[in-house]
Amino acid sequence: MEGPVDLRMQPTAPARLFTVDEANALLPRLTEIFRRMDPKLARLREIEDLVEDAEAYWHSKGEGMPPGELAAYQGHVAQATEARAAVDVDLREIQSLGCELKDVQQGLVDFPAHVEGSIAYLCWQRGEGAVANWHPLEAGFAGRRPLK
Repeated sequence: MEGPVDLRMQPTAPARLFTVDEANALLPRLTEIFRRMDPKLARLREIEDLVEDAEAYWHSKGEGMPPGELAAYQGHVAQATEARAAVDVDLREIQSLGCELKDVQQGLVDFPAHVEGSIAYLCWQRGEGAVANWHPLEAGFAGRRPLK
């Protein structure tokens, strides 16, 4: 007799499977979320660059930050935390739709679906007019194939 099955090692079924029509119906909402997220991501990158530059500069000098610089640095760290939280709201909204955001910069979104008899991903990239591609679960963007 075999031992107990370790459920942690079993692939989990997606909470929802999409048809192509269902995935396409979400594209206007996804496009709006990305549009709303763009300035937040740009601001987050700016702030993170300021924080990284300050850290690198003062680390290279081998001394602590003067009080004025430290206050500005701490302000930027707080702003980065706030900006990340604002982006997280949009990321959670995408997740709540049942699809999977694979790359926020490229706008890659996968929709779990039945394709050719298996669970796979319908694959959409921001800017595409409709979902027209799919890939096996393990293949990723590089394994995209056109829908038939």
